[in-house]
Parts: sequence; structure tokens; C-alpha cells
Amino acid sequence: MYKLSFVLLVVSLVGVSSSLRAQGEWETLFDGSNMDKWRGKTDPAFPAHAWKYKDGVLFLYGKGGDIITKEVYSDFELVFEFNLTEKANSGIKYFVGELVNEETGTTMINGPEYQIIDDFNHPEIKKDPNGLSSTASGYLLYAPKNKTLHPHGEWNSGKIVAKGKKVEHWLNGVKVVSYKRGSKDFLKRKAQTKFKNDRNYGELKSGHILLTDHGDQVYFRNIRIRRW
Repeated sequence: MYKLSFVLLVVSLVGVSSSLRAQGEWETLFDGSNMDKWRGKTDPAFPAHAWKYKDGVLFLYGKGGDIITKEVYSDFELVFEFNLTEKANSGIKYFVGELVNEETGTTMINGPEYQIIDDFNHPEIKKDPNGLSSTASGYLLYAPKNKTLHPHGEWNSGKIVAKGKKVEHWLNGVKVVSYKRGSKDFLKRKAQTKFKNDRNYGELKSGHILLTDHGDQVYFRNIRIRRW
């Protein structure tokens, strides 16, 4: 009995030690060699017929639907690089999980979004290239400030930092968005958007990372994440 308890204690401590070592270490989500850590948003299989990778770059080629990480994350730092094609629209969502629309009762898979779009040429964005739907915005909620976006055909670096309720969006080394999930300000802004009836939008304790499929080609590389 005592021997068994001791063994269980040792196993438990080893598990805790491994967990602590993992915190703060970078995990590669995409390095150009495989998509083992991703799946379809509503399908456990990865849509390899449409999401392609070549020469270290991930891109959409056809209709494949959104893709999400197999694992979920709470406190994290996510870094990535992206390269737009002309007029392209995409985005990275986080704290993604099942949400219920309180008005219709329908269930969806969604979360806040780091918008990625051609601010200079997209017909709905070019008149307001620093607005609520522009690159690096907290889509429809928080407009980016002091940002510099490289035009289509050039690489940009992005970063999303989430610690507790606080979230930051970074673009090319500059923090451009900062907000607190579930705050009075957040909920006031949410109430003015199409997400107003989506219970717990942006407030889940943990969730998947998601790459959107808007039918446009945007190139991604060097996607990494670390837990805090």
C-alpha cells in the first residue's frame, strides 16, 4: 500500500516537473515540414486537398474551410509571419471553441480574431486602412494604432500575447492593440457587433488557434507558440 502510494507520488511529481519545463518553451505549430498539429474546424482530418505547404510556406489553394490546432491554449504567446496577395483577406482566431447564440440557440465554433487583410487594395478596407477591420485589429472591436503594414508581396511579422484576461496584438515589432477580455469596455464594444448574442465570445478560459479560409491566398510561415 505504502509502496504504491510512493510510486504514484513519484509519477505525479515527474508529471508536474515536465509541465513546468514545458512552460515558456516554444512549440512549433508550422515549420514547413508537416501539418500534424492541425485539423479541420469541424473535421478531425486535415483538409490537405486545399491547404498546401511548399518551401516552408503554408497557403490556401482551393476551398478547404478553416483549420484549427488540435490542442487548446490559455495563456500564450503566438508568433507568425504572413505575406498577402493583392486584395486578400484572412485572419488568425484564438480562444476558439463552441459558442451558443442566445437569440437563435445555434452553436458555432468561433473566437476573437487578429485580422489579416490587404489594407491598401481590399475594396472594403482601403478607405479605412487603420479601422476595426484592418490588419492587426481585434476584428470589429479594437482598431490598431501606430501600425506599419508591409504591402502585398512582402513578409510581415505578427504576434498575439494572452495573459489572463489581457490580450495584445503586435505587428512588425510594435504593439498595436491591447484590451481586456470580458471587461466593461469589451462587452460594450461586443454589443455593437454581429457577435452581440454569442455567449462567452472572447471569454473562454482556453481555446484553439484557427486560420481562416476566406477563399484568398495568404502565405504563412514560422508559426510558433509558447505557454505561460
